[in-house]
Amino acid sequence: MNIDISGLMKAHEEDGDYTGDDGLLYCGKCHTRKQMRLPVNPFTGSSDPAIVPTACQCQQEADKEAEEREKQERFNQAMRTRWEDGISRPGGLRHTFSEDDHVKPQEVAACQRYVDYWEELKAENIGMLLYGSVGTGKTFLASCIGNGLLEKRVPVVSTNFPRLLNLLQETREKQKLLDRLSVYKLLILDDLGVERDSAYAAEQIFNIIDARGSSGLPVIVTTNLTLEELEHPTSMQYARIYDRVLEMCPIRIKLTGDSRRRGNAEKRKKIAQQILLG
Repeated sequence: MNIDISGLMKAHEEDGDYTGDDGLLYCGKCHTRKQMRLPVNPFTGSSDPAIVPTACQCQQEADKEAEEREKQERFNQAMRTRWEDGISRPGGLRHTFSEDDHVKPQEVAACQRYVDYWEELKAENIGMLLYGSVGTGKTFLASCIGNGLLEKRVPVVSTNFPRLLNLLQETREKQKLLDRLSVYKLLILDDLGVERDSAYAAEQIFNIIDARGSSGLPVIVTTNLTLEELEHPTSMQYARIYDRVLEMCPIRIKLTGDSRRRGNAEKRKKIAQQILLG
């Protein structure tokens, strides 16, 4: 059976392309070759020299970009599937560094470096503690870090202790739930200290923290507690919890200032008044 290979031997010629002094076709945009000369015909095995198509530089770049987009989309789909397990907190990863208002440049820069040096930090299991009063941007920065790593195709989940406590209370397979946390290379635990204060809650919080520590993977913890409260808790139950958190989070960033939530609420209130009252 004869196979027509003429189409395989031809380079795709576009307006502006031209033939160089070597007799090969060149791209009119990037001026690199769209053809190459081989000593043998790769399709027939003939020893006769053959001119075959090759990707010019701009085509190689376009192909690479398309491949990266495809990889990112496959990753995004895989993450959407993982987040359906109930662990992920809705809206927990809604912010990015592009939304920063430049009020806290040093703190934001430190969080950006956490993304930049992720591989080194992950290898050493170095987590981060973001602490400070309500509304100072802890959850915002944790979300920015999470999204920065998602762009690098690092599996990330953002959740909080009340959510995990509810999941643990509803399941008979608590260890399996804790083990599922390790499928995420970075775990963001929001609002340490707002969970209900009971012996059961304290025990489960320790189990969550201990399971993550045993996984050898980093964690980011946010809390309204002060460093003094974390270092000198009022009960032995929370002493072992906070001691483990501080061990896992050698990077500690204190966020201060007025509550952004209060400021945003005032801004929305003014907008509402303008719309409704004129």
